[in-house]
Amino acid sequence: MNLLSMKLSGTPKAISHGKLGDCRGINPKGESIGFTNFYMTRDGEPVIPVVGEFHFSRFSSLHWEEELLKMKAGGVTIAATYIFWIHHEEEEGCFRWGEHLDLRHFVDLCGKLELPVILRIGPFCHGEVRNGGIPDWVFRKPLEIRSNDPQYLALVRRLYREIGKQIKGQLFQDSGPVIGMQLENEFMHCGAPLDAWGYQSRVFMSSGRGGNEHLAELRRIAEQSGMKPVFFTATAWGGAAVPETDTLPMLAGYAYTPWIPNQPPSREYIYRDLHAKPMEAVGYDTLQYPVAYCEMAGGMQVSYTARPKVSPDSVEAMTLVKLASGSNLLGYYMYHGGSNPRGETAYLNESGLPRITYDYQAPLGEFGRMGPSYDRIRSLSLLLDAFGPVLAPMGTELPEGQSEVKPEDVETIRWCVRQKDGGGFLFLNNFQDHVELPDREGVRVELDTGVGTVSFPREGTMVLRSGMGAVLPFQLELYGLHILSATVQPLTKLDSDEEPLLVFQALSSIPPEMILDKQTAAGITAPGGEVIEEDSVWTVKPAVGQGHWVEVRRADGGKVRIAVLSREESLQAYKLKLWGEERLVLSSSRLYAHGERLVCTSEGSHTWEVAVYPPVASKLKTSTGGITVKRADGFAVYRISVHAYEPELSVSITGGKHAAVRIDPAWPEQVSDVFLEIDYSGDVAAAYLGGELLTDHIHYGEVWPIGLKQFQNELEQEALHLSITPLRQGEVHTFVNQALVERFEGQEIAAFHRIEATPYYQAALSIVYSE
Repeated sequence: MNLLSMKLSGTPKAISHGKLGDCRGINPKGESIGFTNFYMTRDGEPVIPVVGEFHFSRFSSLHWEEELLKMKAGGVTIAATYIFWIHHEEEEGCFRWGEHLDLRHFVDLCGKLELPVILRIGPFCHGEVRNGGIPDWVFRKPLEIRSNDPQYLALVRRLYREIGKQIKGQLFQDSGPVIGMQLENEFMHCGAPLDAWGYQSRVFMSSGRGGNEHLAELRRIAEQSGMKPVFFTATAWGGAAVPETDTLPMLAGYAYTPWIPNQPPSREYIYRDLHAKPMEAVGYDTLQYPVAYCEMAGGMQVSYTARPKVSPDSVEAMTLVKLASGSNLLGYYMYHGGSNPRGETAYLNESGLPRITYDYQAPLGEFGRMGPSYDRIRSLSLLLDAFGPVLAPMGTELPEGQSEVKPEDVETIRWCVRQKDGGGFLFLNNFQDHVELPDREGVRVELDTGVGTVSFPREGTMVLRSGMGAVLPFQLELYGLHILSATVQPLTKLDSDEEPLLVFQALSSIPPEMILDKQTAAGITAPGGEVIEEDSVWTVKPAVGQGHWVEVRRADGGKVRIAVLSREESLQAYKLKLWGEERLVLSSSRLYAHGERLVCTSEGSHTWEVAVYPPVASKLKTSTGGITVKRADGFAVYRISVHAYEPELSVSITGGKHAAVRIDPAWPEQVSDVFLEIDYSGDVAAAYLGGELLTDHIHYGEVWPIGLKQFQNELEQEALHLSITPLRQGEVHTFVNQALVERFEGQEIAAFHRIEATPYYQAALSIVYSE
């Protein structure tokens, strides 16, 4: 048996004013944002925000609102975006703020959708953009970039004034969505390829000079330009400069890192107390600031020389490990991928990376497709939304030796606790990048909480499958119930005066059980499950799945309903404000709320179901197709059916390396998009439309997806041309004979295996109002 045990200290986390205590903002509605040394607050209450990076200038402005709504539905509570100088002033003195560069429109949309924003305003951003975002023409001037050189600061002042004009009136204290700003990026830590150099690759620009003095000057210029947000942020890893006060240091966590050749297993999946001892040495007192991440890998951009494949397991595991280790702000880079805009004089990508695509294997991809990591992050964001105020003040407690576990160690079980006053959450992790951890048989955890001993499970043992993680509650008061322990993971909750709902998810290989204190639970019914009454506790072994409920009658006479969803159902779960109240919605389609409409997008299937709890009193209609409804164990289950559509696709392949693809763009109303899925062998590939590079792809073992709705009109006149650069297997011989000569001996591989078109069906549900 793998017995894990620990006696909790019972010492509460020391919560103080910290270095950010004066960073507090109040808007005209009376809503407030603030900080302690350990967490962020909204209206005085602890919160654990989820930040999603979405670069507006890398996506069509016609679809920003839809993508922001998808981010909100996915659990993002703060959007972050870079303002790339080179995108807006590629030619000196000629600023562009229209179409996909319209910062004001993007911020306005965030305000309309009540989504707070952190702007990362540069002037150096990196973000895998040419010269890290600094325009080529800057390097033709006799100045020192990223320093207090007067000529450089004059250019920064002009840039900041332009940004200030664009966001005037949009700060939080003015009722706008902009709550924070990042000055510079990775300052005094690293630079970026100097692609303006143009001769030798991998020449890097300066990492910066002047330390905090330069950051102070940038802040002074920003504030003079009207940019005084509630707080500023600084990327704090790698020994970067961090101002001593009024700036939130933010960290990064990457496990699949193209900048580390032959990368060994990373330390990102090892538990530690990040508040007391961060992953690496930093230049500030960590106990005076919350642990905040602005760059946890939501994926990774593929480069020509490094082609990592980031699994959704890794994204989920890193989230849980950082959360368990004390992080109280979780930010994903990237949360939403995109496409590099085309420059007037050059491509605007960083050398060695795709010219156009910046898909990043992100939860929301280059063309807005929702990947599997989107569902993983959403399920954890639901947990943070519902239970973040309880979790945020809890400190991390580590079993002896946990923080010293080596990434290569496949024997030690990884676990830790966050607790306050003897109640909290047990965290388990059985994932490691670049190493496959084995299934863990016979696991049992025993905690002496100081207010009673709890064990997981209560009797016997459990199994941790390879790659899985878990968050299990103990000694918690929720809706008047005292939950002593549970082997099910909290998912979300719905508040109600009559009968609130607690939702958990069952984890694979761990039999579900809940132990409830009889002093708070007078009676329990669990149809389809089992309830065992003992002297002081109830043991509930619930039936799992939609429509199975545990009904608890509290000692005070109130009622609480509990649902335990399967893992599959949990990954299909959303909590959305719809038709007057918050509702739990389950569907195999992807969902977001747009006003009083529930928008459903179904990939490839023309029929799907949407289960809604609590049911809607009014009748619902669908914007297209047919709808039927049935009442099933508390849920209203709507079945939507639209006409099936088979995209008219013709493919002509020439020489194995080229394909002309024609598709009928006259899609019916029930189809919102059509994605090409291209399975090929080769080195890199490119897609051209009307002679212009549409997007490109460096092969890394995954099918290449291209969303077509942004180019629907052009497809009526033009064929899409796909081209593969072969993968060479053999030897390249070079020699100089007046010029460099290259000769290849071996095999060139280039082949299209499958080119298919998949329709994305869409229908919106809304209330039928009587006339």
